Amino acid sequence: MTHFVYLLVLMFGATALFVQLFVRARHLYRLQATALLGAAFAPWLAIIVPTFDLFTGFDVTLFAWVLAGIAITAALFRVKVLDPVPAAHASIVEEMGDGVVVLDEDDRVGDTNPEARRLLGIDDDAIGTPIADVFGAWETVDRDDPDAWHEIEIERDDRTRHLETQVSPFFDHHDRPVGRLLVLRDITERKHREQSLARYKTVFESVQDQVFALDNGGRFVLANDPLGALLGVDADSLVGSHVSTMLAEDDERFAGGGAPDHDEPVEVAIETAEGETIPCELQLAPVVLRDVEGTVGAVRDIRRRKRVERSLQETTERFETLVAASPLAIVAVDADATVEVWNPAAEELFGWSAEAIVGEELPIIPDEHTERLGDQHERVLAGERLTGFETTLRRKDGSRVEVRVSIAPVHDAGGEIYGSVSVIADITERKRREREIRRQNERLDEFASVVSHDLRTPLSVVSGRLELAAETGDMEHVEHAEDALARMEEFIEDILTLAREGKTIGETEPVDFTATILAAWNGVPADTTTLDVEPGVPETIESDRGRLAELFENLFRNAVEHGSTSPPSQAQEDAVEHDSTSPRSGTREDAVEHGSTNPPSQAQEDAVEHGGAGVTVTVGPTPEGFYVADDGPGIPADKRAMVFDSGYTTAAEGTGFGLAIVERIAEAHGWTVAAVESETGGARFEFAGVTRTEPPEPTAED
Repeated sequence: MTHFVYLLVLMFGATALFVQLFVRARHLYRLQATALLGAAFAPWLAIIVPTFDLFTGFDVTLFAWVLAGIAITAALFRVKVLDPVPAAHASIVEEMGDGVVVLDEDDRVGDTNPEARRLLGIDDDAIGTPIADVFGAWETVDRDDPDAWHEIEIERDDRTRHLETQVSPFFDHHDRPVGRLLVLRDITERKHREQSLARYKTVFESVQDQVFALDNGGRFVLANDPLGALLGVDADSLVGSHVSTMLAEDDERFAGGGAPDHDEPVEVAIETAEGETIPCELQLAPVVLRDVEGTVGAVRDIRRRKRVERSLQETTERFETLVAASPLAIVAVDADATVEVWNPAAEELFGWSAEAIVGEELPIIPDEHTERLGDQHERVLAGERLTGFETTLRRKDGSRVEVRVSIAPVHDAGGEIYGSVSVIADITERKRREREIRRQNERLDEFASVVSHDLRTPLSVVSGRLELAAETGDMEHVEHAEDALARMEEFIEDILTLAREGKTIGETEPVDFTATILAAWNGVPADTTTLDVEPGVPETIESDRGRLAELFENLFRNAVEHGSTSPPSQAQEDAVEHDSTSPRSGTREDAVEHGSTNPPSQAQEDAVEHGGAGVTVTVGPTPEGFYVADDGPGIPADKRAMVFDSGYTTAAEGTGFGLAIVERIAEAHGWTVAAVESETGGARFEFAGVTRTEPPEPTAED
C-alpha cells in the first residue's frame, strides 16, 4: 500500500510539472510540451482502466507504457529537445551587445536578443517565423563564410542603417548541424564618421581655402598648404602647435587651451611670419579623427570684404544722414507693412515718434483708403514704381493731411523684393493755394456778370434822367444822373474789391447800423418800393462799413428785381396823396417813427391808379442779429438752399450773383445767413452771429 501511495504522489508531481511546462511553452516548444504531457498521462491510463474495469479482458498496461515511450522519444529527438538553444540563450544571446538571432535547420527564428529585435523591428511573436519574412535583406546576407563579417544596408525608421552580419552554424553533441546563429552589428555611426573623414580628406586634398584640423586640446593635427601660404610658413610646421599661435593678439575665446564654440563664424586677426596682420573669418566644426574627437576649421581672408563693408558703412551713413535731413517724410516698410524707417520729417508730419512707430504696423492709412493703397502696395511689391500720386493720409491726432507720394520697391542682396520705401510730401498748402486760385478764377469769371448786375440799374437811372432832362429841361434830373454816375464809380470799386478780396473784409469798427441801411437804400432805384426799419435793430455793430452797405444794396436790389405784382400798399397810396418826403435824408428816429417811403414817382402814381407793382422791404432785429424781409412772391422751400449759389436766379434778366455776394460778405464777417419765408409770404434773410457794440462817444465836433 505504501508503494502505491508513493507511486501516486510521484505521478501527481510529474503530471503537474508537465502541465506547467505545457502552459508556459512558446511556439516552437509547444509541440515538445504536448508530447511530454501525453507521456505523463500514459501511467494514469494504466491505473484508471483496471480500477474501473473499463476494458475487461484487455490489459492496457503494456499499451500505456508503449505510448509513453513513443511520446518521450518524439519529444527528445523529433522536436530536438536536446538542441543547445536554451544554453545559447543563457550564455550568448542575452549577454552579447550585438544582435543575435538563433535559427533552426529550416531558417526559422528560434530566439532573439533585445538588440536583434531593435535592429529588425520585431518582437517575441516572430519566434517560429522564417527569417526571410522578418529580415528583408536575408537573401543578400553571405551565409557561406562563417568567419567573415559582411556589410549590408537596411531601411529602418525612415533612415538607412549600415549593418555587419555574420552567419555561423552550430551543432549538437554528435556534430550534426541543428541550426545557425545570425549576428548583427550596427555600424551606422561608424559609417557616418568614415564618410565625414572621407569628406574632410577630400577637402584637405582639393580645396583652395585655408583649412586645418585640431585635436580636443586645440592643437593642430592637420594644416593644408593654402593655410601655410597665408601665414608664410610650412604647413607641416604647424602640427602640434596651438591654434592661438597664429593669432595676432591674445583672444579670450581661445583661452584654456581650447577653441571657440562651433556655432557661428568668428572674426580673428591672423599674424603672418612677416608680422602682417590680416583680418580673417574662422569657421569651426566638430569631427572625430581616428576615434578621437577634435575640430576642423577654415580660415577665410576677409580683407576685401572688410574694405567693402567699410565702403558700405560709409555709404549707409551718408544715406542715413540724407534721410534724417530730408525735408520730405521718408517711410520704409516690409512686405507686411511693418515700419522699418521713419525719419524726423515723418515724425513732424504725422505726429508719431520713430521709437513709437518702428516695428509697428503702418498707422497713417485712413480706413477709406485702405483697399486702394493696399492694392498699390501689392503693385510695388511686384516690382512697379509709383510716382507722384496724391492722396490723403492720417495724422496721430486723427486729422487728415493731403500728400503727394512716390513709392519704390526695396531689394535685398539677392535681388528679392522684401518691402518698399515711400517719399511723402505735404501738399496741404499747395492744395490750399490751388483752391484759392480756382476761387479767384471763378471770381474773375463772375466779374463781368457782377459788373453787369451792379451797374445796369444806375445806368438805367442815368439814361432815364437824361431823357427826362432832355424832355423837360429840368436840370435836377442831370443832378440825379450825376449822383447815379458817382454811385456807379463806387460800385466799380466794390466790384473790384469783390474780385480781388473774395471773402475778405477790411478793418472792422463800430458802424451806425441804421445810417448804413439808409445810405444803401439811396443807391437803389426803388420808385415803387418801400423801406421799413423796425424798432429794436442794433444801434451799432462791429463790421466793415463799405462791405455792410454792399450787403444791404444787394438785398434791396434783389427785393426790387423779384418784387411782387400785388396792388400798391396803403403807404404807397399815402405817398402819392400827401407827397411825403423820403427818409433817405432824414434821421434814424424819423425812419423808425414815420417809416421809410420814397417820393411818389410816376410808377407809383400808376400803381395807385392802375394797381401796379410794388414791394415793401423790412429790416428788423433777431436775438442773434437782424433780418431783411420783403412781401414779394418769396422763395420756394426747395430752392432756398440754392439762392446763394453764384449764377442762380429766377428773374428773367437777373444774373444770380447778388445773393452770392451777400453770403460772401456775411461769411467774411463771421456771420451766417439763411433764407426763410417772411410773415407776409415773401423772402426773409436772417443773419446770426452779429456783434452789437456801444455807440462811440460823441466828439466836440459832434
